[in-house]
Amino acid sequence: MPTEEIPSERLDNLAREAVVTVFDSMVSETVSWKSRACLIENGSSDMLGSLPIADGLYAIVVSWVGDVNGKVMLVLPKAAAEAFALKLFDLPSLDWLEGDSEEALQDTLGELGNMLAGLVKGGLTKWYPRLALTTPKVLKNRRMKVDTATMSFRRQYLFEGFGSELLIDFCCE
Repeated sequence: MPTEEIPSERLDNLAREAVVTVFDSMVSETVSWKSRACLIENGSSDMLGSLPIADGLYAIVVSWVGDVNGKVMLVLPKAAAEAFALKLFDLPSLDWLEGDSEEALQDTLGELGNMLAGLVKGGLTKWYPRLALTTPKVLKNRRMKVDTATMSFRRQYLFEGFGSELLIDFCCE
């Protein structure tokens, strides 16, 4: 079944449900949906520019392969990523962690990526029953490269949480 046949309302609902569920279940943080952009279908512009990323960002990327190939990427401004980790660990500062706090932050974000991708995969299996997930990649101050020429769709969803805007990006070939 071609990717275009997934109802757009289902992708919108899947994005909202996955992000809201993952943040609520992991750290009891309320995250609200703000808007979406269809980068291929409607020629919308990339929503990354609306995020407060002057101090840096983290992008968590998980790919899926099988009946369809694609990626999901969650982009968090540095402050939001740190706020997530602090809430998860119930700590006042990442300095309280033993060892390398940057490594702990990236491991924590990898777990966030695992949970988010699992929810997305679960939602996609109605259309694509044979999907496998890759290990999450946590990128600091950069995000995944997307060749839109090979994509059948690319949608971005903007959320608000941790006092900041967050971005989820879905891409499928």
